[in-house]
Amino acid sequence: MPEFVTVSDPVAGATRQGRIRCDRREGESDEGAPPLLLLGGMTQTVASWSGQLRPLASRRTVIAYEARGQGTTELDLSDCSPPRHVEDFVALLDALALPRPVDLCGFSFGGRLALAIAATHPELIRRLVITGVAHERGVQGALIVRGWAAALRTGDLEALAWVSLPDILGTDYLEKNAHMVEGMVKTTVQRNSFAGIKALFDQVLALDSASPWQASRLAARVSCPCLVLGGEQDRVAPPQEVAALAEQLHAELEIVPGAGHTLPIEAAGAWRQRVERFLDA
Repeated sequence: MPEFVTVSDPVAGATRQGRIRCDRREGESDEGAPPLLLLGGMTQTVASWSGQLRPLASRRTVIAYEARGQGTTELDLSDCSPPRHVEDFVALLDALALPRPVDLCGFSFGGRLALAIAATHPELIRRLVITGVAHERGVQGALIVRGWAAALRTGDLEALAWVSLPDILGTDYLEKNAHMVEGMVKTTVQRNSFAGIKALFDQVLALDSASPWQASRLAARVSCPCLVLGGEQDRVAPPQEVAALAEQLHAELEIVPGAGHTLPIEAAGAWRQRVERFLDA
């Protein structure tokens, strides 16, 4: 069940503390596998992993968590930069007293943070799974992000949710689940804060192309075994850009047919099977 874990929050003050919301599922078998941490997309919360947590925990302890700015995690928003997220991750490992190294799985925004963690703390990560992250943001991806920025400038998180859904969900999934769209929008608004998402967008997604925290620059510093996954219909991180990232990481690559950006939801079974095969290798 979801819980709050207390960690230090130096952004708020030298002696201040905050809380990270996470959902920890203990492994059902004693196979000695390292813990797996899951970090989702910008507007996702631990609930976004609800369909994956129990099956993934059949052979390992699994922890999904909400980063600074996501969901209801309670940490100061004045610094949501990638290096701060890296230090938050280290603080979470310490607070949970997890053995190192761990396995790390990041999707989209969470995938960019996962690259930053693996690049700067290679001693902490055994295996890395990256889903829905482009090597470089192409013209289409850049235009999509600009559209999201315009929606955020309205001051309305619901506007962002409506604008982004056709970008992040594949055509096949949307056609089959059109009746769920309004509920998805409401869930995004209810589970997040405008201030948190705005901080994440401004300090992570809107990074300058020359930033050392861009995916292509981080990938050059990652040394652990990696798996990179993408959806055939992904417009945010098109298959060719996902493949380019996999090539730089010397990673295994899987492009899932008929799926869009939100691969762990749209093709939940196929995504999980591929991830488990990689982690168990």
